[in-house]
Amino acid sequence: MKNVFFLQTLSLIIVTILVTGCASSPVASDATDKTLFSQPIEKVQKVAVESLVVTGFDVTKQEPTYVEGFRPRKVGLLVGSGGETAGIWLTALGANQTEVKVDTAKSLVGIAGQQTWNTEIISEMRKSLNK
Repeated sequence: MKNVFFLQTLSLIIVTILVTGCASSPVASDATDKTLFSQPIEKVQKVAVESLVVTGFDVTKQEPTYVEGFRPRKVGLLVGSGGETAGIWLTALGANQTEVKVDTAKSLVGIAGQQTWNTEIISEMRKSLNK
């Protein structure tokens, strides 16, 4: 009887860990593309936050040189989507020059339904900054 209880408890712990996701964190060195904007870093940081929201992310960190967001998980018929974490690094290269690097980290759970959002995030930033 004790073994059954132990196995049920262990199974519950494992399922809980898997459901919560083993989320990965984005890494600046994994961001292979750099984009340069002719705007001050403060303006680019604000647009970075807005771009995460437009692409479906919940903003989880907002710092002057780093913004991070998490896409909520969705369950589909065959596979779930969401669970990605996107990081945006900002570097001021001058008063009106800001370098941007974006990396999307995928979590272990649901990786089949996840995608890299780097291009979409940069595209949204370009749209906003070119208005």
